[in-house]
Amino acid sequence: MALLCTASLAWSTAASREARAEDVSSLLEILEENVVSGASRAAERASDAPAMSSVITGRQLKLFGIQRLADALNFLGSGVFAHYRMSAPEVGARGVALTRDANSHVLLVLDGMVVNEQGGGAVFLHDIPVDAIDHIEVILGPGSVLYGAQAMLGVINVVTKKAADHQGLHASLMLGASPPLDESGNIKAPAVESPGGENTVALSLGRSFTLLGQPAGVVAAADMHTFKGPHFAFPKQPIPVGPDGAPSLDLGSHAEPGTWGGPVKEQWFRRKAGAYLRVDVGDLSAAAQVTRSVWAAPQMDLYENRVGAYDDAHNSNTQSLSLASVRYRARLSERLEGVARAYFGYSRLLRSRYVVGHDALVPNVPLSVSDPEQCPRGPSGPCRKEALFLSRWVGLELQAVIDWAGDGAFSTLAGVDGRLRTSAYEIVAFDELTGKSYGSDPASTRWHGGGHRLEDEAALGAYVQQTLRPFRPIALNAGIRVDLDSRIPLEHLPAAISPRAALIAEPDDRVSLKLIYSSAFRAPSFVELYMLSGRLLPNPDGLKPEKVSSVEAVSSFRTGAYAITAGGFASTWRDVIELQIVKAKAPSVSSFKNVPGIRNYGANLGFEASFLERRLRVGANSTFAVTRRRMSAKQIEDNARFGVGDEVPLTVAPSVYGNAHVSYEIGAGAVSLAAAYMGRRIADQAYYGGNPSNIAPRPEVSPQLELRAALTGALPGVKGAGYTLGGQYAFSAYEPYVVGPNQGQPRYLVERGPSADFALT
Repeated sequence: MALLCTASLAWSTAASREARAEDVSSLLEILEENVVSGASRAAERASDAPAMSSVITGRQLKLFGIQRLADALNFLGSGVFAHYRMSAPEVGARGVALTRDANSHVLLVLDGMVVNEQGGGAVFLHDIPVDAIDHIEVILGPGSVLYGAQAMLGVINVVTKKAADHQGLHASLMLGASPPLDESGNIKAPAVESPGGENTVALSLGRSFTLLGQPAGVVAAADMHTFKGPHFAFPKQPIPVGPDGAPSLDLGSHAEPGTWGGPVKEQWFRRKAGAYLRVDVGDLSAAAQVTRSVWAAPQMDLYENRVGAYDDAHNSNTQSLSLASVRYRARLSERLEGVARAYFGYSRLLRSRYVVGHDALVPNVPLSVSDPEQCPRGPSGPCRKEALFLSRWVGLELQAVIDWAGDGAFSTLAGVDGRLRTSAYEIVAFDELTGKSYGSDPASTRWHGGGHRLEDEAALGAYVQQTLRPFRPIALNAGIRVDLDSRIPLEHLPAAISPRAALIAEPDDRVSLKLIYSSAFRAPSFVELYMLSGRLLPNPDGLKPEKVSSVEAVSSFRTGAYAITAGGFASTWRDVIELQIVKAKAPSVSSFKNVPGIRNYGANLGFEASFLERRLRVGANSTFAVTRRRMSAKQIEDNARFGVGDEVPLTVAPSVYGNAHVSYEIGAGAVSLAAAYMGRRIADQAYYGGNPSNIAPRPEVSPQLELRAALTGALPGVKGAGYTLGGQYAFSAYEPYVVGPNQGQPRYLVERGPSADFALT
């Protein structure tokens, strides 16, 4: 368990907001109906959208004192959840989580810009400027029909505030502290060990004006965030020995010789600086975002057993992300509208590992292959291993919307989206003192002697969506998208065809019934296709694109202050790309392979209500899912003696999870309470190497209940200032991840616990 105490101060020059009944987004402020734009790429009522969707408003984020997107999903989202791994959260939905995928199976969209980088599809939730969020749309199920690759679990569509909603200058400061923990996650006295800290400084500006006779507005936001984990200790585990009987790894001065584990004081931190700009002038809209993040965590496992010296701050990850988008909407006639959008992105991810001694040699792997990332025996100084991943992309999307009858009853949306991208990686090990590389050319300095690959690629997608309302109660929404991608051979093109069809019945304004079929795909990433090292071998047979198909039924009932949503779903995943162990004994050797897939079905439930003139609001969401991982023919044969059949439960993802929340507004303030629940989860390495009995007993995480309470109000005597006083407590110290070099002694990441925060806004 962990305790976090924070204090924050925010100040605003904004005047009170006027009623915005004419603005579609203002409907998000009331309970009667939410408006979403991510499902059909156009504003529509949630009950009309061809998907099961929910909305988290910026007002809710403030009421509950939520500062992290992952917490917003856990406490307020429907059908989604996020796990923490001491660094970047991993997102899952509907009982499916694909750990170590860097969230490449969910699409994160910010004001129309896809935030996922285009090399590997990775996205980090801390890239989003929370203070500028107007609302978050959570759209469940496959969404490739309009977005292309990666929208397999769903789409998280983040919409920032317009200038009219964010007038004036806004500033905030958050300060926090966390007490130290012992090996079991229990709180220790801060006087004995060092506490942790979390600080955020944010500044934003909104202004409306007129430019060239057109209404215009600008929103700018910048923030800096720092986190330093509290002192805690991992249980010590023995390191495997080499042929000479000596430990196979030298983990430096912070670990006892021959062991991994012990106190963690340096290698648990996160720093982020970011800026966001949005400009709207009439029908022209432009947005740009820049972030730089540095983080580190002392976790270690057999998939990644070269993490460097134990608890050394040199072992860090650095990501820089730049996004820009310009969109122009033209009203060509009363029934025809055109949209053109140009976009650009750049991502740079650097992983640095610091090795005091040497790496264990990989048996049966030539030195010429392993050298680029190998720290050899007897270097002249400490060895640093760095892996650099670069991607940049530029694209143009053209879209047309035709309202054939002029009344919205029969409309067509069609578009093309083309992009050029360049992806590259380079891996090198070099002497920390001299800078000399240990790669193929020992005389070369860093970034010139290691393994590398650069690819120029192209992707083109074409889509069409037809909406038909033949008569009042019935609506049909059908669409299809075809994607051509350099990473997908033509023989696998059918996997990149993504249809969707939805039948929506609305007997009256209170009831909505939906029957939906949808599919999505994900092309193999640049890393999965091309990365090669001494411990990551190529797949000689190549990789197929992943594919998911889903059928779901959704019903919703809304009357007065009540809303109930229920849905059932069944999905089938095929050719899932998985990092599999070729040789499990450390030092391990792995390879990306297609596995048969995942079978998944379950139900989502949601409830909202308001009382006392909407001052009292309550809500709850729950998901029940059965998810099974299908094994390959070889895995079935290897595990026949265990009697597990051809399917095993999926790791990490809970079968039962949900949240509940209540808030009560008192004058200018409010009090709120939220709870998030996750059922029992199997640890990520339970089937390490495809063997269901690799770890006995199978490591599992107990059910977790997490509570968050907040009190908000106006700060007396300071115009435009308010406060939020909150607290958070998790009844479990563990997340479902095994760490350490010894499979026989699985350990879990100590991450969640009690917290308290104080904010002035």
